[in-house]
Parts: sequence; C-alpha cells; structure tokens
Amino acid sequence: MNKIKAHIECNKAGWYSVYIDGIQLPFGVLGEGNTAEEAKQDFLAVYQAMRQDHYEATGQNVEVEFEFVLDASAFLQQYKGIISITGLSHITGINKVQLSQYVCGRRHPSAKTQEKIKQSVISFADRLKAAFI
Repeated sequence: MNKIKAHIECNKAGWYSVYIDGIQLPFGVLGEGNTAEEAKQDFLAVYQAMRQDHYEATGQNVEVEFEFVLDASAFLQQYKGIISITGLSHITGINKVQLSQYVCGRRHPSAKTQEKIKQSVISFADRLKAAFI
C-alpha cells in the first residue's frame, strides 16, 4: 500500500489544517480543525468520502496510508503545555523569544530552523529513552 506524508500545520489563530504536497491522489483532500487530532480526523473523513466518490465515478479504488507529521509551529502549539519554551530553548539552542513567536504564530520558522527543532527534539527523545533502558 502506498504511503503518503500528510502535513499538519497551525495558523496564527490556532486553527489546524492537514494537507498533502503535490498531486499524489486523483482527488483533493484537506482537513481542518481546532486541534491537530480534529484536523487529522477531518482529513481522514474527507479522504474516505472522496475515495468513495472517485470509485463510483471511475471504478478505481484508491487506497493509501497516511503518515501525519507536524510542522514546527503545529508541534510547538500542540505541546506548549507540556514542553516549556525555556526547556525547548535549552534543547534547541533557539532564543526563547523567537520560539514564543513561533508558538503564537507571529513568525514562522524557516526550513532550516524547523529542521533544527526537529533534530533537537529527536535527539532529546533518544537521550530520554536511553536513560530508562
């Protein structure tokens, strides 16, 4: 089964959306919601409805799996009550004010900064796992 990456992002108002890059399906799919999970569920419901419509129109059954990934702003918004800005600043080496602006949606991190946040959090998670083994 084909696996497609679905991106979850958060806008300035705290509204989440889910989308896929490019034309990977013969129909469009978009999900929205007040939380990342709500947007993900909306995306999956739209996918199922569009998949059924496409099947009825063409006889082609389009079945794929989705890998959901949070962009940096959505990640920061999703976990702001769990990971403090101070702690994340310590983990990533990114200034607290800059991180706070990402969480509030006043600024969006560049691709390089998103990758730095991602790799720093993954490295921290690996250190946590190693501490408990």
